[in-house]
Amino acid sequence: MSRRGKILAFIGVEYVLVAVCTLPLFLLEAEPMGPLMLVVSVVFMFLPALSALIVRRLSGDRSGLFLRPNIRGTRKQYLMAAFLPGALTMAGAALYFLLFPGDLDLTMGYMSELLALSGQAVEVPAATLPQLIGAGLLLTLIAPLVVVNHIAAFGEELGWRGYLLPLLIEGLGGRRAVLLDGVLWGIAHAPLVCFGLNYTGEYPGAPFTGILMMTVFATVSGIFMSYLTLRSGSIWPACIAHGAVNAVREAPLLICAAGYDALLGPKPSGLIGMAGFIIMGVLLMFRLEKRPGKSEGKNRWSAYCITEQQGED
Repeated sequence: MSRRGKILAFIGVEYVLVAVCTLPLFLLEAEPMGPLMLVVSVVFMFLPALSALIVRRLSGDRSGLFLRPNIRGTRKQYLMAAFLPGALTMAGAALYFLLFPGDLDLTMGYMSELLALSGQAVEVPAATLPQLIGAGLLLTLIAPLVVVNHIAAFGEELGWRGYLLPLLIEGLGGRRAVLLDGVLWGIAHAPLVCFGLNYTGEYPGAPFTGILMMTVFATVSGIFMSYLTLRSGSIWPACIAHGAVNAVREAPLLICAAGYDALLGPKPSGLIGMAGFIIMGVLLMFRLEKRPGKSEGKNRWSAYCITEQQGED
């Protein structure tokens, strides 16, 4: 099977599996973000890995999947993966509340509602600014320790970054391949967005604007995941970063009033909330080569896609 054939096969298999996986949500008219949605979203994360394995089996492909940890010499990438997602999420939320101070709820009414729904009538004390800063720092430090999120992220990173990205790079070069990889990743989330993934409640143009915004977020965060993978020659830093994002993405809602604009923030899936990811994505794009080149060795993709030498760290 040709390289183009593998790319089209992966995209086709992935989107078919996504359709089959999410079909029960539509047939059973599932409650947005209800139990069925949560189960489907977990299964969804392992579909890219399954798609990659299916295409590799059909095509007889024996190429690598960036599975080696490659920790030696890549400490910088692992540290970035562990702590940047939390820091950027908190920075985006802070920017959102600066622009929309009326959405800041220091009484943490959202947390009180969650506790009430679970049958716990607990009065949550109002938070102070120093407490919010301390909580943000603590969440940033804790995020990479939520290992279960990294395991779930492994399925997506294996498929999108470990398998598809090198195939795209061979024909398109680093920059275009990374962007296309992110766009395709975002579009795959469309059925879940229809049932409240990242964009809950009423918002203008739902669900199509939510799908568009999810695609934007997947693209800019995908640049980060791709950079980590290519620079380290391993998908594991991307798994950690992906898992860290999932660990902290809902946290800003704890201090957010009802009626917030999900398309803008305060979560990183909103345009303002993802501001840090956008800036980082733009900066990292300059380190990607426009066109594919020639290189040898087990880390051949990193060698010509990242415009810096491995020995710099």
